[in-house]
Amino acid sequence: MDIGPIQMVVVGFDRIDRFKGEIMHELEKLSDSGVIRVLDLLFVMKDETGGIISFTGTDLSPEEEAQYGAVIEQMLGLRSAEGAAGDSTAGSLALTDHDYGLTPEDIQEVAAQIEPGKAAGFLLVEHKWATGFKHAVGDAGGRMVAQGFLTPHALWMVGKELEAMVEAEEAIEMAEAVKGAAMLDALITVAQAEEVKEAAIEEAAEAVVMSEMVKTMAAVEAVQALIVAGMIEDAAAQRAIDALVTAGMIEAAAVSEAEDVVAQATAVAAAALADAEGNGADGKLGNVGEPA
Repeated sequence: MDIGPIQMVVVGFDRIDRFKGEIMHELEKLSDSGVIRVLDLLFVMKDETGGIISFTGTDLSPEEEAQYGAVIEQMLGLRSAEGAAGDSTAGSLALTDHDYGLTPEDIQEVAAQIEPGKAAGFLLVEHKWATGFKHAVGDAGGRMVAQGFLTPHALWMVGKELEAMVEAEEAIEMAEAVKGAAMLDALITVAQAEEVKEAAIEEAAEAVVMSEMVKTMAAVEAVQALIVAGMIEDAAAQRAIDALVTAGMIEAAAVSEAEDVVAQATAVAAAALADAEGNGADGKLGNVGEPA
């Protein structure tokens, strides 16, 4: 028999007065649609005196039941070993024990824990929809590592965790964006500060130059005023200028530049005078009308 993955489901009931047949109806719908096949179903209920009331169900044919049926009931000791199918059932016990991970001792313990006035349902179900999937996984060398049901609460918790992760990622992205914008603003501010600093340095340098020029002009005008007033002689002007340089009132470089200008002016004047004298001599030799 080619079967799909087998799962054991155990459901507990805290009261026994609300059964209306709805559970069996839903199982029949799933079975009729070919989604699952109920290999064995056992419902166990303890009355107030501790007596066990049970019923079973299966989707297996009599031939199939001879191999796989009544597995749970035999595990619970509610059916004698003679009523089981011998070696075939033993084989299916090994198969189901491997697939759903519960030993006969585990199921015995679950049944023993049912309190009076409560009930439990044991369902051994084949997932027919996954038969092809099971073979494909096996052919690829795969094996079942973990499986289980997710309750709505578990899904809600997972959703909240994912939501928190998304919010954290968005917060990190926002922080990175803010950090990047702050860095850009800081760089712009630094660049502007450098521009202001350079402009201030240039303005300060110009102010110093202007101040030196004003100071030099004031010193020169003072010397000229003293000469005009007759306080000092023209010949003493150079000594007065040297004294002002020594006192720091006039920059030596300014005096040097002034001396260069004076030298150039003197040279130009001398050249002009020489030209004038030469022209006068030439005119004297060339006068017409003088007596021989």
